[in-house]
Amino acid sequence: MHLNQTSRRLAGFATLDALAALMILNLLCLAVLAGQWQALQAQRDALAMQTAVALAQDLWERMQINPQATFAYQLQLGQNVPTVDCQTRACNLTNWAQADLAAWLGTVKFRLPGAQAQLLTNSQAQVQLLLAWPVNDLSINLAGAVIQECPAQHRCWQTRWTL
Repeated sequence: MHLNQTSRRLAGFATLDALAALMILNLLCLAVLAGQWQALQAQRDALAMQTAVALAQDLWERMQINPQATFAYQLQLGQNVPTVDCQTRACNLTNWAQADLAAWLGTVKFRLPGAQAQLLTNSQAQVQLLLAWPVNDLSINLAGAVIQECPAQHRCWQTRWTL
């Protein structure tokens, strides 16, 4: 009888050991999933940054084609640019710049959903571009420094160039 009680007690310890091992395994799986989630967020951030750089390059090339209308390339955060149809009617350089800017902003909103852009050009033909796109997780700072004009709940990228 004493032997039977000991075997029952040992069977109980084996069950508790198995449950403890499963609990540790579950915690390890959660840690792996958290790491995967962070990797996915970092990948999304890198893709958004790459897209922002490509969009800035596209805008720079558009402005190089129409340098006489440099001052027409102005945009505030959240501003919508009216579409100008220069394909079917005659346009001056300013109209072409506005059509260009409207087409570029459409591309920005398509490639970075919910994005906003700010484009400022001064009298020395220096251009400042700020792109802001919405994010849920702000734990990673892409630029390394906080951009003052960046709207809340957005990640921003800024560049400058001279035409």
